[in-house]
Amino acid sequence: MKKLLLSLSLLSLGACSTVVSGTTQPFTVKTEQTAGAQCELTDSKGARWTVADTPGTVEITKGDGPLQVTCSKAGYKTASVTVQEGFAGATLGNVILGGGIGIIVDAASGAAQEYPDDIVVWLEPNSFASAAAKEEFFAAKEEYEAKLEAEKAANQPQNADGEESYN
Repeated sequence: MKKLLLSLSLLSLGACSTVVSGTTQPFTVKTEQTAGAQCELTDSKGARWTVADTPGTVEITKGDGPLQVTCSKAGYKTASVTVQEGFAGATLGNVILGGGIGIIVDAASGAAQEYPDDIVVWLEPNSFASAAAKEEFFAAKEEYEAKLEAEKAANQPQNADGEESYN
């Protein structure tokens, strides 16, 4: 009986996100319409990472969100974006395989959360070559943001009436 309990415990730990996806993840920062910006990422516990030249990727720690991403480049206004964490799908393996202990391990280690794979930061030029260039920049930014909102809405759970449902 002890061997059976030990086996089940090890199986539930083996299925947890801590083992499957780890407590860190690669995170890519892109700056739209300009490359070569420097970005600093700071989590809620004060840990910092630097992307020296966009687009660029760093390995960040999960579970300490939200993440503040601040980018700067000569000739552009500094811009910041806050990135929230979501639920890591690998954590569901704990529920399926009886992993009460695995869920606890994932929650404590941060492996139960994950950030999106990448983020786009829009750096506004300090000045535009023309009114048309300024209009084009803001139209492109608005189109990008509308696309993000549409994707977010498409991923929201809905009730039987087709309205968004928040649990």
